[in-house]
Amino acid sequence: MKIHFLYLITLLLSVSVFGQNKYSIIYEADTNGKMISGNMNDLKVAIQNGNPIRVGWTLKLQNDKGETKELEHWTDAKFLTIIDNNIYAQIHSIYQQMTDFNDPSGASKFVDNQPDGWVAIISTSGIMRQKYADILKWTEGMSKEEINEMVKEMETSRVQTKWATIE
Repeated sequence: MKIHFLYLITLLLSVSVFGQNKYSIIYEADTNGKMISGNMNDLKVAIQNGNPIRVGWTLKLQNDKGETKELEHWTDAKFLTIIDNNIYAQIHSIYQQMTDFNDPSGASKFVDNQPDGWVAIISTSGIMRQKYADILKWTEGMSKEEINEMVKEMETSRVQTKWATIE
């Protein structure tokens, strides 16, 4: 009897360890919101059923040598909105990080140690709106017009998006 109990415990532990949930991409759109793969209705149904949703987006940045590097971010969508054929995902605030493609020891660094440095809303339309806690710290020596242009450029951009949920 003890051996059967031991087998049962071993089986349950292995199922709990190896039977973890796996996310699958169910919708992907380009920077203009045009579908690349998947089905928008499947994404809507997953949201309406209360499934956890992860959103990924791709940025293309240039290093000091002029080479284009692709950077992909993923996070949990914390607040979701459906309007017609668009999904909007609000991203919880994170410590703001900076990518340095010229540093071989690592691509990302914290901008500072202050939480609530960056938030965003990302849409299946490809539009990403973002806010920075202290964007003015980067503006020393800039004119008011230059600051306004920088803020406008940084706060709204277009990104390729991927949307995933648990299978």
